[in-house]
Amino acid sequence: MVPDWKTKGKRRSISDSFRDAIRGLLFAVKTERNMRIHLTAALYVLFFAPFLEVSRGEYATLILAIALVITAEGFNTAIEMLCDYAQKSYNPFIGKTKDIAAGAVLVCAGFAAIIGFVVLWRPAQLWGLICAIVTSPVYCPLFVVITAIAVVFIFVGPVGIAGWFERKKK
Repeated sequence: MVPDWKTKGKRRSISDSFRDAIRGLLFAVKTERNMRIHLTAALYVLFFAPFLEVSRGEYATLILAIALVITAEGFNTAIEMLCDYAQKSYNPFIGKTKDIAAGAVLVCAGFAAIIGFVVLWRPAQLWGLICAIVTSPVYCPLFVVITAIAVVFIFVGPVGIAGWFERKKK
């Protein structure tokens, strides 16, 4: 049952639930660097997988691993926010709770990396893809620009980028 303060006595629709979930996901992307790292890695994996000729089953495995990591990071973010709200001062129990949640994300990310390695490790195809990118007058600069954008997205974040543009306007 949803508390009355949120619904004001009205019944919530499915679209309300989806809107809340999307807002939560966007909040995590805006505020959590690790979430941006996971999303960026996922985009690179999903972009390069077709060039390595992965099967449908391998795609499913990669997507499941990506979903697991992003879900774990979302739970970690929620647990950390709840702990910070519940305890304003340092508390060793809260610290251990947050460490355990972060450790769970580490386990998920580690296994996802192993899955990615097992599925995508095709030395001949990888070498061919690297050579095609490095020697192409179009793909090489494009890859460098996209990687630079990814690094800025990860370390500055959407809020920092928007703030940079706002300062430039003034």
